[in-house]
Amino acid sequence: MISNKIETRTGMVLVLPAVLGLVIFNYYPIVQSFVYSFFDLEFTTDWLNAPFIGFRNYAVVMASDQFWYTFLFTAGFTLVAVTLDLSLGMAFALATFYVPGKMRGLLRAIIIVPWAIPKVIQASMWRWMLNTDVGPIGDVLVRIGLVSEPPLFLMDRYLAMGSVVAAYTWKGASIAAFFLMGGLALIPREVTESAIVDGANAVRRFFSITLPIIMPTVFVALLYRSQDALRVFDVVYTLTGGGPGNSTDTLSSFAYNAYFRFAQFGRASTYAVVTFILVALVGTFYISRVRRNFSFRE
Repeated sequence: MISNKIETRTGMVLVLPAVLGLVIFNYYPIVQSFVYSFFDLEFTTDWLNAPFIGFRNYAVVMASDQFWYTFLFTAGFTLVAVTLDLSLGMAFALATFYVPGKMRGLLRAIIIVPWAIPKVIQASMWRWMLNTDVGPIGDVLVRIGLVSEPPLFLMDRYLAMGSVVAAYTWKGASIAAFFLMGGLALIPREVTESAIVDGANAVRRFFSITLPIIMPTVFVALLYRSQDALRVFDVVYTLTGGGPGNSTDTLSSFAYNAYFRFAQFGRASTYAVVTFILVALVGTFYISRVRRNFSFRE
């Protein structure tokens, strides 16, 4: 009994630094944003001496056309990016199980490389590759005759949107593949071999055996990638800065500009709170679906 108490106390002491880190760097900013969103904070964060305006910031945000455009772009970006992430990630993960054994490790290492590169460096790489004057992508398109001159990838509204999705998916597909490779590794070989003996082709085996077995892993990957896409900031800010104009602004970059460029701390906090609520709702929806359709070991 005494030994159990000592182990419990030791565990609490060891976990305490991590808990403090979460409180200071995660939960405190969330609470602070909620508080700031109820005050009129222009060029100051001294909310104790600022006018309390209740939900006026939220009313202004909800009435803003730019906010709704940003919201719709973020939602569309999330839908397209997550679909590509999971589709390409699944293809990459499956490929690692169909190549010869000697190539399997090399292929997995290549797939994981984008995951290991920080997002800001990744976006800087894509910014160089998509540069109209010196970027290799435009040069290749000209050399193979698809275009007469390098496209303005980051200056044209629709090309900029596609560029942001491509840059984000390059890393996102790697992360999704990382999840799905783990799920595929858990499929019993006997089940697959029995299906082959029964005459099931690759497509039939995938939809009847592989996909149902790894569906919990797919849900986890879907949850993680959806929440990450909804709050995407670094790739967009580094690659396009939200431009041209505000065409590629996401909710996070929109809040960043309001906070640091225009010093509208109350309004920016409202944008952040709305983003937090949206991400929390998506997470709650996915988790409720997972609990409803899957049983977990106690």
